[in-house]
Amino acid sequence: MNIIEAQNVTYKYPDGTKALDDINFSFEKGSITAILGQNGAGKSTLLLHLNATLRPTNGTVYLKGEPLAYDKKGLHHIRHTVGMVFQNPDDQLLAPTVLQDVAFGPKNLKLSNREIKQRVDEALHLVGMETYADKPPHFLSGGQKKRVAIAGVIAMKPEIIVLDEPTAGLDPQGCAEIIEILDELNADGKTIIFSTHDVDLAAKWADRIYVLHEGKIKKHGSPSQIFADHKMITETGLRLPAFVQTFRELKLRGISVSDSPLTMLNFVESVSKPFDVLKVRCAVAGTDVCMGEKVGLDMKDGMLCTTGVDIDMNAKTTAFGRVMNNAKAGEDIVVSEITGALARKTGDIYIVQIPCVIEGGSRAVDLETIRTIIAERSPHKIGAMGTSAKAVVRKIGIHCDFEVDVIQSSILAALRGLNVMVFAAGGMVDRVSQKIEGYNKQSGEEIKYFF
Repeated sequence: MNIIEAQNVTYKYPDGTKALDDINFSFEKGSITAILGQNGAGKSTLLLHLNATLRPTNGTVYLKGEPLAYDKKGLHHIRHTVGMVFQNPDDQLLAPTVLQDVAFGPKNLKLSNREIKQRVDEALHLVGMETYADKPPHFLSGGQKKRVAIAGVIAMKPEIIVLDEPTAGLDPQGCAEIIEILDELNADGKTIIFSTHDVDLAAKWADRIYVLHEGKIKKHGSPSQIFADHKMITETGLRLPAFVQTFRELKLRGISVSDSPLTMLNFVESVSKPFDVLKVRCAVAGTDVCMGEKVGLDMKDGMLCTTGVDIDMNAKTTAFGRVMNNAKAGEDIVVSEITGALARKTGDIYIVQIPCVIEGGSRAVDLETIRTIIAERSPHKIGAMGTSAKAVVRKIGIHCDFEVDVIQSSILAALRGLNVMVFAAGGMVDRVSQKIEGYNKQSGEEIKYFF
């Protein structure tokens, strides 16, 4: 079901310049869509049409199948349904304190003081800014300001969240935090639409991408479809994502067998197959080894290691190879002439659901029960997805190995024989299981997961 659509939308500035030129688009309910293009492509102008800040010169924008109405009643409905986060949070944060800023929208809805407080508390907790409620916004960092701006939108409870360059000006950690917040909102059913010139962000995060160039939509489709069109990417002044560029170079050298991989999982699959054919592997020396020695190979603590030179040649679960360089125990080596089958000791993924913020979050969790679960499973690695899940991990006082790209990191760890426990807030639980099932189906692996 499409929640927002546009037909033949054109927008001209007062001087007659076309910012949008007869474009059509549709955004599916519950999806994450990127509007990708260079600066000046018309991305911000397009987004401002989604919440009726701008009105098309020609054409029509539809919300839930109905044309946008630009009268007072219509605008009230649109702004309640479509929340907008500007590129520069300073354009959005105007109140003396964080709490007052987040409360501004709900107050205009004429809600009760109790409902306003509840919405503000939930929004600030979700973005991890509850301890900054009484701080002036201008004292905050760029990433913190962005989170407060998102909280102000969340407090309005929109169905659609529109963001103009959500990671602009943020460091890698700040970017990861913002994306995780938006991921959690999407897992709870929010439709996310964002503009960006960052091809890597669009490639790894969006379900669909619209490429905008000089006010026109040049192409739309899945990330793999978009970045397989190298000619279009060049014509629109963009570049290929780093992963795609890397794979192209590997493929030219006969190392990679994939066309347009976009993730680390694609990378692992792509480079593993040629190395299987070449019978060559990198490994860690389990003991001191000499060049030319025959060694056994096995997975240990998630790494491919040698098992020594005194090996049982009749063993069925161990592979063998010849060392190509001298090395001390613990050093990296290259092993060639591999025979037998490298044992694939795939680890398991345990998924633990943590209540989302509106269900009480970490405050509704029995921490002793969580400690017992961890002790019983003894996972090698732990991941946390969502504000509530991270809060639980912090309260227990355990180290969290994966806080960014948790699902991909967990699958990669499982492929190395490690058991992983993932704490996931609210609707993110389903996302974890769906991604694992999708990977198993695509790759032929059998990573098991348990609740």
